Amino acid sequence: MKSTQRPSKPPQQPRSNDPSQKLELVTYKPVEQPQEISQPTLSNKPQAAVSQQKNELQKQSKPQRAENQQLSERFQHIQFLDCDKPVGHIVFECWHCQQGIISEFTGEPEMGEYKDRPSVVPVKVECPNCGQTAIRLTTGEVLSTTAIPSPWQQ
Repeated sequence: MKSTQRPSKPPQQPRSNDPSQKLELVTYKPVEQPQEISQPTLSNKPQAAVSQQKNELQKQSKPQRAENQQLSERFQHIQFLDCDKPVGHIVFECWHCQQGIISEFTGEPEMGEYKDRPSVVPVKVECPNCGQTAIRLTTGEVLSTTAIPSPWQQ
């Protein structure tokens, strides 16, 4: 096996302590805050009226944000009972009115297709109190649904 020679390193030049060769220190000024550039408007309204309209629009959009945050903070109490038996029980609250409900279910989930792929078809359980879909279960069949006082409400 042949060995290749590497080029030798250039010799290091000694550092001098000569003050004339030192780098100059540069001072930097802090960046000033950019001033707001006014956008040209197509209306002849004074700038105060335009800013007032912007404030009103912002006030109108804030309640929508609060509603979206409230929706994202919602949850549903659920407790499965007798999962290892042929007929299972589930205790839950209605998603819409928080009514306590107990349901009996049985069977394997039904398979369907969603966007040409196999998917589980959920069974919609209707709330006896408000009539809307209280929960969607991935089970074969819901045998009974009974309204009860919610165990999670105080």
